[in-house]
Amino acid sequence: MRPLIGITADSDDRLFRLKRDYVSAVARAGGAPLVLVPAFDDIPRIAELVDGLMVPGGGDIPPEYYKETAMVPTACMEFAEKDRTDFELALLGEVNKKQKPVLGICYGMQLINVMFGGSLYQDIVHQTGGGRAHKDGRHGIRITGHFPAAGLQQLSLTINSNHHQAVKTLGSGLEVFAEAEDGIIEGIYCLHHPFLAGVQWHPEQGCDILSLKVLALFIERAKENRERNAPFSVTL
Repeated sequence: MRPLIGITADSDDRLFRLKRDYVSAVARAGGAPLVLVPAFDDIPRIAELVDGLMVPGGGDIPPEYYKETAMVPTACMEFAEKDRTDFELALLGEVNKKQKPVLGICYGMQLINVMFGGSLYQDIVHQTGGGRAHKDGRHGIRITGHFPAAGLQQLSLTINSNHHQAVKTLGSGLEVFAEAEDGIIEGIYCLHHPFLAGVQWHPEQGCDILSLKVLALFIERAKENRERNAPFSVTL
């Protein structure tokens, strides 16, 4: 059976939202998507149910989550809903304890870094003086680490890009596997984990070799998790 992949939804005061691209990408890669909303608060049950967790893009993470105060004009910021961020941090913690696969995308990568004690650039342009290319739609990256996506070491390619926040201080236990040409971190992973990774671009929108490899490896690890824990499967 296809591994069950939980995908967290965005929210506001009226609606839960999730772009179809995330659901389609999981299905194409061989997973069974399950949309998760912060209205359901039994975090351990959700973590037991899913075979893998995808945290997709979203708004900005408030600086208090990484022990900073606001350092940029408030006009630059558009914060994610607190109930979403709190739900995802709790769920990430539970899924990580169970060593189940996790893929964070854009905001999701930043949230993984925060969970591991890292910090963020609140706005790349204001805090570095550069970084405008990250809002322009596309830019180059290079593979700088040994993330286990076979055959991708030292690869350089162009990816999509639409973000103004980014990893500043790397969280404890995380490693970098991709950087932009200006040095901004674009890919992170946890070395001592079956699969816990974050990418700053949107692989669900891309057909480049790196995006396809990351998604395929995520689903492959989730499938392995499902097969390993099949006798203990949980139903809603």
